[in-house]
Amino acid sequence: MRWSTRAERGVVEAVVAALSDSPEQAQEHLSALRYPEWSRSYQWLDASGLALYFLDRLQEMGIEGALPAATLGRLRQNLTDNRGRSSSMFNEFCTINRAFLQANVSFSNLKGFTLSPDSCPNPALRSQLDFDFLIDGEHLERCQDILVKMGYVRNAANRTVWEFKAGSSELARIEDHYKARPQRSVELHFSCAAIAPHAPTRDERLDRTSLRKWGDDSYPVLAAADQFVAQALHLFSHLRSAYTRVSWLLEFRQHLTAHYDDRPFWDEVRERSQCQPDASVAIGLSTLLSTRLFGGRAPAQLAHWTLDRLPAPIRLWSERYGREAVLANFPGTKLYLLLEDELAQSDPDWKKRRRSSLLPRRRAPRISFPSQKESLLVRLRREYYELRFLLFRLHFHVVEGLRYLVEARRWKRQISSQRILTPCAVTDVPRRSRG
Repeated sequence: MRWSTRAERGVVEAVVAALSDSPEQAQEHLSALRYPEWSRSYQWLDASGLALYFLDRLQEMGIEGALPAATLGRLRQNLTDNRGRSSSMFNEFCTINRAFLQANVSFSNLKGFTLSPDSCPNPALRSQLDFDFLIDGEHLERCQDILVKMGYVRNAANRTVWEFKAGSSELARIEDHYKARPQRSVELHFSCAAIAPHAPTRDERLDRTSLRKWGDDSYPVLAAADQFVAQALHLFSHLRSAYTRVSWLLEFRQHLTAHYDDRPFWDEVRERSQCQPDASVAIGLSTLLSTRLFGGRAPAQLAHWTLDRLPAPIRLWSERYGREAVLANFPGTKLYLLLEDELAQSDPDWKKRRRSSLLPRRRAPRISFPSQKESLLVRLRREYYELRFLLFRLHFHVVEGLRYLVEARRWKRQISSQRILTPCAVTDVPRRSRG
């Protein structure tokens, strides 16, 4: 098992371009690539979340023949497998929703299946890994009891998220990425009061939810504007980390397009952003990167208070490092630390967090968990993969940490030059939200 292989840059660029190019341009670029280049890039295609969106685009343009037969066959099989996986996950999605509703839990679904149709025309094209719910803080224990009865175990928690896993005793194989599998994951999101950071409370967005119909059932979802803001903030949080799935940027761009001429919608987005300190920068940076990668423009009504007001260092990071960071091979890069240097420059704890990010003192979260009935052979195999994963992460931290140190010197020179040229352009850089 290998956790990362280096994709061919030509394949990466051709796939991204095909999602916005004309059929003639896309066919020309794709036809120039040979099978070995594609085979070395399969893992990037899978990890990026673009593989099935790419296939769907090729089918729309009628140029599937531009790919080698083996690559096209693989993509088609992936789509078939993912349809089955999506159906299996939807059944679990419905089961959890029904259980929460029957228990009178106040909640809303987040991300996942709720992103269709605005961000994703068909859920079977998405690479969904878990289920996310926004929960009233008073109902967290009730939700935990429900999930435990369904076979889930809480394996991680912080001040705003509880994570639950089920079927984790067996390590998921990379080869089965698109197939239905026993491993399941649920995240319960909640708010905490500012005056009591460890006391879960009720998120005001739960007062604006609506019911969306799936088949014969209806489940709660965020209001449309709240969903857009949440999508931008989720994407922003990953841009401030080592790895960002490129498909999230494509989905964000599609969401922009879906509401392009909807002036009341954008008015509401601005209103909902007022209480989110990072929202304007999150929307602006997400818009800038997604439109540069996949084309299109931001609605002027949105751009004038987000994209057009991005702090100069944030825009410079996007221009200098944004594309490289988001198109990187898994597990990503540490170039995000340059962005974080600007976003968190007024945070007194940032330097300590940066040192920890460069070379963490804590081990990475486990990728598998023991089961009560596992044999000695299964346990040894599981621990072997855990060791390999630790070495893989160590290699990442060392290599990317050194790269960051080199780039940080160049970045400081660029920022200094920019401040000399535009001394007023670096004001109002927001502090990172502690949520």
